[in-house]
Amino acid sequence: MTAASREAMVTLRRIARGHAGASSGELAAWEILANLRDGAAVDFAGSFVRLDSCGKRAVVQLLLDLTTGGTGLSELN
Repeated sequence: MTAASREAMVTLRRIARGHAGASSGELAAWEILANLRDGAAVDFAGSFVRLDSCGKRAVVQLLLDLTTGGTGLSELN
C-alpha cells in the first residue's frame, strides 16, 4: 500500500460515521469503507457526491492507487 493510500484510508476512517445522527457525508464515507472492506460494489454515484472535498480527494487517491497497482484491494481491509 502506498503512503498516499494509507493517508486516504485514515481520512475516510476519520470522517466515517454510521450512527443515526451522522451527516450524509459521514454516512457516505462509512458506506464506501464498508463496501471496500467487504469487496462489494461501491455506489460512487450516490456516495461520492455526498462527501466533502477531503473525502472526495481520499477516494480519488485510492482509486488512482488501485488502478496503477500501487495498492491492492486486499490491503484496504
